[in-house]
Amino acid sequence: MLTIFGGIGLFLLGMTMLTNGLKEIAGDALKRWLNTFTKGRISAVVSGAVMTMLIQSSTATTLLTIGFVSAGLLTFIQSIGVIIGANIGSTSTGWLISLIGFKISLQTMALPIIGIGVFMSLIAPQDVKRFGNVVAGFGLLFLGIDTLQQGMGSAQDLIAFDSIPADSFISIFLLIIIGIVMTVIMQASSAAMAATLTALFAGAIDFEQAAYLVIGQNIGTTATALFAAIGASVSAKRTAITHLLFNVITALVVTIIFSYFVQFTKWLTILISGEFDQTLGIAIFHTLFSLLGALIFIPLIQPFANLLIKLVPERENVLTQDLDDSLTEMPSVAIEVSFKTMRDIMVELTTAQQLLMDSKKVTMEYEKKILKVEEAIEITRKFLDSIFVTSKREHQKLISILHTLDHLHRLIKVLREKQNVEAFYLQGKLMLDWQEMLSIINKRLNEDEKLMDISIILEETSQKVAQERREKRIQYFERSVANETQLDLAVSKVDALLWIDRLIYHYWRATARMAEFQSMNDE
Repeated sequence: MLTIFGGIGLFLLGMTMLTNGLKEIAGDALKRWLNTFTKGRISAVVSGAVMTMLIQSSTATTLLTIGFVSAGLLTFIQSIGVIIGANIGSTSTGWLISLIGFKISLQTMALPIIGIGVFMSLIAPQDVKRFGNVVAGFGLLFLGIDTLQQGMGSAQDLIAFDSIPADSFISIFLLIIIGIVMTVIMQASSAAMAATLTALFAGAIDFEQAAYLVIGQNIGTTATALFAAIGASVSAKRTAITHLLFNVITALVVTIIFSYFVQFTKWLTILISGEFDQTLGIAIFHTLFSLLGALIFIPLIQPFANLLIKLVPERENVLTQDLDDSLTEMPSVAIEVSFKTMRDIMVELTTAQQLLMDSKKVTMEYEKKILKVEEAIEITRKFLDSIFVTSKREHQKLISILHTLDHLHRLIKVLREKQNVEAFYLQGKLMLDWQEMLSIINKRLNEDEKLMDISIILEETSQKVAQERREKRIQYFERSVANETQLDLAVSKVDALLWIDRLIYHYWRATARMAEFQSMNDE
């Protein structure tokens, strides 16, 4: 049994290194790809399948998809298609193991690959180093399968699968539960699949038992997303429930028609390989399972999405609903979500200022909006603090986000000062001009391509106000010295000018940093 645990450990380590390495290498490319190729239902499914095959982790695809929905790169309906595709793509591990894993000496192949990968990570040029983990992970994955084979060969007598043949309701239920538990414990359906295929190859279980274990593993693989969704964003909860319902409903259908499903699987396996290869048959069974689920769900995506939106409504502070801590494992996605949050905060702040301008006093509605923004800024700051970037591009984008957040924080402090009402009476014309400017900004903030335009307009406005502040400050004090106005009034007017100047300056700088971020995205 110790050999089996060691084999699973090696497999999981290899899969983790492989997945993380591929995510780091292909993160931005995957983002652009998903944004381009998920316009329709079928294309979304295909994209999810291909992406999962590339990074060898349906969980990683699920988390990436959550991030893309949060960042506004995908709609929730598109994300359902990607999740369906991820389930299909996750079957590639079974094909890889059944076609290669039992046909050659894995240890002979794995050890040199591990050596090459480790040396690449240690001594290769910086651009090549990140490929080292992928290569080493691939080698560890097959070394884990080899170790599993050795363990299963000697542990057949210890595993009491003979006592639960797949011929009664209780036995079927137990096998499915075992499959669920295997995946939950290993935290990877690919590792559970590897263990199942190895046990089948070693003769520890028969084909029907393996098939029921696979059904359970498909349900168990949803556990990671469900755990991640606890206390997470609305998008995370909806996606996790999508994943769960897809696999549970498909599992029920396959269990009901199991005998026909197995017969078709055996016929297709013989058609492909010329004989019934049990390990290949399980890979085919797994693929057919996911394809059947896709056939059931694709026509029902719209009503299914509407149901989930009703089941999981938006939470209280909608400004930070997309900031899911699990996304920080994927810096490029987390940064995109942060940018969308910055934009939402800016829109809320603009609306709050318009309320202030209309009423010329601090109302309850205005105060609620400011409190919501303050809370959102604090939540976003904590979220950004947990993002660790490695690439130069992500570093620069995160810097832009941090500068934006800083200016928004200062903007809130300015709005909290007493001059937020006094300025209406002391600098009426400037405030009326700013009120008109806010209407233009609010209209354009929701149009992606307009951020740079807003930034340019605000820069011109800020420079104009700064010049007016310098000139009028001198005038006010000169008039005070000439006894044409009271000194207290002159000081109050200067304070109001300084307040407007800082208000517009921080507004401009926050927008300029957002435009800077957007320009990096367009490169």
